Amino acid sequence: MEVVEVIDRRVEEELDDEDVEETLGERFVGLGEMFPDWLRRGIVTSANLTWSLATNVGSFAKSTLWIVSTSAMIMVVPYAIEKERSDMEKSQMAQQRQLLLGPSAAVSAAKANQLGPY
Repeated sequence: MEVVEVIDRRVEEELDDEDVEETLGERFVGLGEMFPDWLRRGIVTSANLTWSLATNVGSFAKSTLWIVSTSAMIMVVPYAIEKERSDMEKSQMAQQRQLLLGPSAAVSAAKANQLGPY
């Protein structure tokens, strides 16, 4: 009888030492089974609410960014174009004065513009 017990122990040791082939999904399901149903449902509900909140916040942020950026473009671009045109006009007038009256007239006109009309 002792021989049978020794053989049984060796067989059990060999079975314990063998790696059981489990997939990650099977391990995950097995891990989930050790928690009560109410806890699993709570975790799933919490995860779903978190996901829903994140997608809603992302959607709101996307819409807000679109509204702010397009509004800024509509308000800033015309001003920038008009400013550029005004600067170009002033530059062309200064260049014409320099060509017509010479370099000294352009310098005196620039000084007069800096001092102002008073």
